[in-house]
Amino acid sequence: MKRKLKFNFPQESILGFKILSSLQSSIACYLILLFGQIVNPFFGFSKAQIIAGIFFNLLLNISIIILIVNIFVRRKEIKKINFIFLNLVLFIYFPIAFYNILSNVIYILSLRII
Repeated sequence: MKRKLKFNFPQESILGFKILSSLQSSIACYLILLFGQIVNPFFGFSKAQIIAGIFFNLLLNISIIILIVNIFVRRKEIKKINFIFLNLVLFIYFPIAFYNILSNVIYILSLRII
């Protein structure tokens, strides 16, 4: 007999806002990726600008990870083939985002700010 684990996820966030649906999370994730690709080249060469760029990329990738987890949690809201077609690129980007987070944290910890 196969047991199904069912978790009751909250319908509202800690701040009281409604949690995004799977489709809304996918669209937001793609928009964040596009925004990050457009803005990243504008971080400069000074130490302060590089640190700001690292923190921006860290926040961007953490947001993408959270949205992809939300997409996976709410996957039953859309048909299976549409879900796979819409989110395949995001699932491929998932390990890349983890690698970027890890490399940014290691770079931040290795910096001598003073």
